[in-house]
Parts: sequence; C-alpha cells; structure tokens
Amino acid sequence: MRILFAASDTEAVGGIQQYNRKFLECLRVRGDEVRLVELKRGEMIKKIRFAAEVLAQSARWKPDLVVCAHVNYAPLGFLAKKLFGRRYMVCTHGIDVWEVKSGFKRTALREADLVTTVAEFTRDKIVSQLPETQERVYLLYNSVDGKRFVPKEKSAKLVERHNLRGKKVIFTVARLLKQEGYKGYDRVIESLPRVLETIPNAVYLLGGKGDDAERVKNLIRKFGLEKTVIMAGYIPEEEIVDYYNLADVFVMPSKAEGAPTVFMEALACGVPVIAGNKDGSGTPLMNGELGLLINPDSVEEIASAIITILKGEAKKELLDRDFLRRKVLEEFGLDSFSARVDEALRRAVHGAFAVAGKVT
Repeated sequence: MRILFAASDTEAVGGIQQYNRKFLECLRVRGDEVRLVELKRGEMIKKIRFAAEVLAQSARWKPDLVVCAHVNYAPLGFLAKKLFGRRYMVCTHGIDVWEVKSGFKRTALREADLVTTVAEFTRDKIVSQLPETQERVYLLYNSVDGKRFVPKEKSAKLVERHNLRGKKVIFTVARLLKQEGYKGYDRVIESLPRVLETIPNAVYLLGGKGDDAERVKNLIRKFGLEKTVIMAGYIPEEEIVDYYNLADVFVMPSKAEGAPTVFMEALACGVPVIAGNKDGSGTPLMNGELGLLINPDSVEEIASAIITILKGEAKKELLDRDFLRRKVLEEFGLDSFSARVDEALRRAVHGAFAVAGKVT
C-alpha cells in the first residue's frame, strides 16, 4: 500500500512524536511504501512548503491513503480528497479536538475516511461535536514497548544520587511548562503535608524541565518541602526505565491529557499508578482496573490515594506488579498496537466501519 504520512518533526521530543514513530515503524514492518512529509518548527514559509509538498505528493505519487498525523493537517487531507480523489485518515490525540472551532477542520473531520483517537474520552468529545463521524471514529490507542520498560532492581547509583535510601518514592515525569500546568504536579506538592503526616519518609521525585520550574520551586518553599521534593531535572532516555523503577507509586493528576504513555510505561515496570478522572487518563488505567482514578482538583483525594498505595491498602491487584505489567501489555503492548494499525488502515482504505462505541 502507498501511504503519504504528513506529520510534525518525528525526531522531536513529545508524546505525539513518539506515537508517530511507532506508527511509522508498524508501516515499515508491514512492508508499505511510505513517503513522510514533515513540518519542522520554524517560520511561516516552512508551513507553506509543507502544505505544498503534501498536496504535490498527493497529486503526483497517487497514494492509496494520506495519513494526517494531527488534526491541524486534516484540511490537507480534505483538499487531497477533493482535488485528487485521495482517501485520508486523521489521527487525533486529546485536547487538540476537545473543542474544534475551525470550520475548515470540522469539515475535514466530517469528510475523513477514518478518524483515529487514543482514548474513549476523546472519542466521545469528537462524536458529541460531530455526530456524523460516529461510525468513522476508531480507537488507535497509545502503546508501550514491553521489552524496554521492565521491572528492575532500584538503581544504586540513582538511589545514591537522590538520597533515596529508606524512602517511599512518589514519582512524576512531565514537561514543566506553564502551558501544561494541567498535568497536576503542583497539586501533588500541595498534597504532601497531608501525606507526610502518615508517611513521614515519603519523598516526591519530580522529573522534567521547563519554564514552570521557578513556580514549582516557589511552591516547594511555600510549603517548606525543600527536603521532601527532589527536582531531578531532565531525565535522559537511557535512564527513564531506572527512574520508573525507583518509584513506589507514579502519580500525575492531569486534567487535559489524551491518554498519557507515562502511565503505560510505569505500569509496564510494575509500578502502581494514580491518575485524574477528568481527561483521557482513564484509558491507560483501563478505567480503574489498573490504578486509582481521583478528582485532579482535590488535594485531599490526591493525598488519600498516595497514602492508600504507600500503606499497601489498595486493592491487591493494584499493588501486584506482575498483574499490572501483564494487563497493560495485553491491552497496550506493541503487538496490540500493530494489530490496531492494520485494522485502521483496512477501515480507512476499504471503508469497513463499526460504530465507535463498539470498536474492539
């Protein structure tokens, strides 16, 4: 199959970029003939050239399918269909389609041969705005590499680096950006005084960097948590698995995520997880089967959930590392992702649809 893949810079850091790399790898393994057109960050002229190249390839190369790897590129798929008769699918991820205001994007979603998304929460948001898309929305979940993310002994080097001996470790990894403050690491910090009343040896290991770091430091000082919160900074890819394995619980009470892969990665390492219940975070936790879902706006609920996990008082399945790993890989492992890519392409190219709420 000839596939024209229109995406942002696939080598950049980010969940969507990681998703695209996995998608492209599936296409490579399938043996599809793929042409990748990437939009690199930069001035408007790069966006114009990107759009022109997608349309030129649609006309000259005659792909069987144009994959628009973000809703921002959906209008290009629409034009490829109207001008050159190409079929196209649009990949959506979360907040990008929770409220689609652009008339052109709404039309492009309506006319797409398939719309994929990563969580039931986002699927329902799309269908509520554009009911006519219901039979063409397909769940193409995020995924996790079970060969890379594995349970391990705690790294002695990292235990020493962060002075974690004898500590109960609460862990979050996220970009510390002002525009992504919805991830909830600030509310975890606010919950810590309550946690420490019951778990005095608890520490909060926060990985990531960004322009919100100074606000986080001020919050730490405000609550007198300088000895409790450890800001690890940017965590290199080669160390991330070791960091997950330091954790006694992974927590990210976000409010505007699609279906964060960090939860899948933590679970694949056998780490208990806590997530918010107001976005797509319920999907990687299988709606509570694999972790605790709490109100991300409630500091009390965050503290209570952390204490429940650290004291071993949660349901036994949520503390069973083998169970957590097995279940997350069954549902979100790379084999499952590959099978879903196959099905998505079949539906997009051959028009075989199922009702969105009944997709398996």
